[in-house]
Amino acid sequence: MIRIVEVEQVLREQATSLRLMSLQALNPAREPYRAILLQPTGLIEANEQRVGHADTELGHALCSGFLDSAVRQHADLAVAPEYCVPWTVVEEVVAGRYRPPQGSIWVLGCESISPNALQDLGNRFQATDDCVFLHESLDPRQAAQRRYVDPLLYVFWAQDSDGQSVLVLLVQLKTVACRDYRDVEQTSLCLGQAVYVFNRGVGNMCLASIICSDAFDFTEHVGELHINCLLIHIQLNPKPAHADYASYRTRLCSIGSNNHVELLCLNWAQNVMEVKDGGLISGWNNVAGSAWYAPPAKFSADDGLIDALHHRGLYYCLLDQRWHAFFLNYEGQIILLQKQKLMFPGEQALAPKNFIQVEERWIWKADSSSWEPGAVANDGFAEALAGYRSISADLLRASMASPLAVERAVEILMGPRGKPTTWYTTKELDALRLDRDEESIRRVTVHQDKDVSRPGVSYRTLRLQRAHDAIGLAQSAVPWPAAVRDLAQGFKFSWRLQAPHHNIEPTSGGLGSAALVYLSDQANDAAIESAHQMLRSALTAQAADKAIKADLSAEEISDAIVRAQDRICVVFRRDNQYCVRGPKGTNLIDIPASASPVDFSEDR
Repeated sequence: MIRIVEVEQVLREQATSLRLMSLQALNPAREPYRAILLQPTGLIEANEQRVGHADTELGHALCSGFLDSAVRQHADLAVAPEYCVPWTVVEEVVAGRYRPPQGSIWVLGCESISPNALQDLGNRFQATDDCVFLHESLDPRQAAQRRYVDPLLYVFWAQDSDGQSVLVLLVQLKTVACRDYRDVEQTSLCLGQAVYVFNRGVGNMCLASIICSDAFDFTEHVGELHINCLLIHIQLNPKPAHADYASYRTRLCSIGSNNHVELLCLNWAQNVMEVKDGGLISGWNNVAGSAWYAPPAKFSADDGLIDALHHRGLYYCLLDQRWHAFFLNYEGQIILLQKQKLMFPGEQALAPKNFIQVEERWIWKADSSSWEPGAVANDGFAEALAGYRSISADLLRASMASPLAVERAVEILMGPRGKPTTWYTTKELDALRLDRDEESIRRVTVHQDKDVSRPGVSYRTLRLQRAHDAIGLAQSAVPWPAAVRDLAQGFKFSWRLQAPHHNIEPTSGGLGSAALVYLSDQANDAAIESAHQMLRSALTAQAADKAIKADLSAEEISDAIVRAQDRICVVFRRDNQYCVRGPKGTNLIDIPASASPVDFSEDR
């Protein structure tokens, strides 16, 4: 059972009353704050005896390097995931080697520790001059019967009654055991009850965290913590988007959309390796799934910002069709972010809504046993394109300029969804929406997850294959309408805001870009007509608007509307023959591709 406990009350109840120092991340001021996140990779062991790094030296080096970076970068918020930070690193914190700057808070998922060892550490740390070690009372029965606890360690500064600074180490324990196939936590984990909340109060920004499977019982508490709150969810989880873990996010999206609330989910990196009994090593084949979520009003969804974040290793998607989700690159890394405050005084509507920026990335270098800055994020798109030679070079070049442009070009090819004139906006673009069942990323330009059983993988594989097949149409027996017959000479995918309903550029001729939909063998007459009519409506509306703004005559406006429809072509297959949806509304099924071209004006 989860109990929400206010940190300030815990501090006041100590033998020497303590007062929480102001936390910069929760300070309602316009200037942003710095958040540094550790998404570790490596070898773990998870059994009845302990959960943590199997290579203890490597685990220590990874996490001590992370805290060193947090100190050097003067990060206001530092977060490490579940079962990650060794207690040897915590010993160094207490000894003074790594200390958070005053006003900063560290949220560290620590390796498992036995109940007795936790008590012994507490007694030893309490003996230091400027350190307080706190945790809730353990259930005597569980403490005697269970082998370890799963701790989240908050490290922050408080002041005593004399105004002296005191380093506080506050341990929060997992409250719900994970449902793994061996029931390791069910039989070995000593549970807590307290979920601590910082800076709670009317008009304040607060902070609270949960540990992995705490999510199972947290849904009912979302109502208490969805206003003016930064929620943090740390995990060591092979399936972070499983419905049981994501249910509280569904609740948060339903009641928190008009509030100042954010959610940070931080997991280990992709492809965690686990040491099994007998020394065997098994791969999880997992995704990372780490992401920062924000309600609709917190981000402007500007193309330039989204593309810039993509190239720095943050991938934009939409959760529940409205919430913004920024997924971390799945690789092992440290990432330093500049974050806008959750809220601040003044007119919120006038605030710049860039939400988040990437300042630096580090990757682990085994040869030097150190974190190396300046890491370039690999989105996996090049690897995804390796099997599609006819489109790989052009799409890879296009994605270097704008990943969103690639998504939109392919979206037209599949038959765009959404409203005819605004389908390409970020709030309507189908590729940006996370799969409802699994929060699986569907963007073709983000291909780090390769498990074909995941819905996002099958979604983008279909799109890449369709794009590959479509390029081959230029060498196939397609009865191209006269208005787009230049496509028979070849084309490439392209998307520009100036022509948002076009997705290809011919390699020859001077007629300019066009809109190509390729439905392959998978469309009936209604789907064919729907795809054509949607693009027709979009292009005619755009042409009319442009002509009116140019103050053209009624005749010129009418002509512009007619000409705008020329550069649409819907291609499909029936009975192993290519067919097209013609400009006049007819399906050109019985016209062989070898037929003599008709006059351009007559075809229109």
